[in-house]
Amino acid sequence: MSDVVFTDPAVDDLRRIGPDAVPKVLKKILLLLENPEAGYPLGGELTGFRKLVVGRNTWRVVYRITDDKAVEICEIWAVGERADAEVYAEAKARVRAAGGSRPDVVRLGEVIDRLGTLTDHIHIDEVPAREPVPDWLANRLIYTVGMAREDVAALGLEEAVDLWTEFRSGAR
Repeated sequence: MSDVVFTDPAVDDLRRIGPDAVPKVLKKILLLLENPEAGYPLGGELTGFRKLVVGRNTWRVVYRITDDKAVEICEIWAVGERADAEVYAEAKARVRAAGGSRPDVVRLGEVIDRLGTLTDHIHIDEVPAREPVPDWLANRLIYTVGMAREDVAALGLEEAVDLWTEFRSGAR
């Protein structure tokens, strides 16, 4: 089993990417505990580093496997498009800035604790999941009632049923 550590700039990156993405990124990073070579190798100035892809090509985790077989997370950064090389340019700059010295690293548990203390005061109201309108009902509202497709798409199931019931009861 490997040891996952973060550079201080990587912890800052986690803070920047936001509370929705952090759990997804950390879940992917947990793969490195069992298999440090789970990511894809990088080339050029980042030869010796690897990347993990998180989400639908949205996030990158750039890391290296150190001599003691611990996994050092060097960067976590948002990437808008797959072709966007911003994350790699930032990783190169950080590697150059670190030079030959090993940057300060923080263990995975400490990172989670740091992020937790930052978000303890934040309360997010959960939005109840809206049941989608089944196709048969959406089609009836569009083609029979005459509603615009956009208006039907904005409805929840309960609203759609109420509108259909109202239409059916008024048509008689």
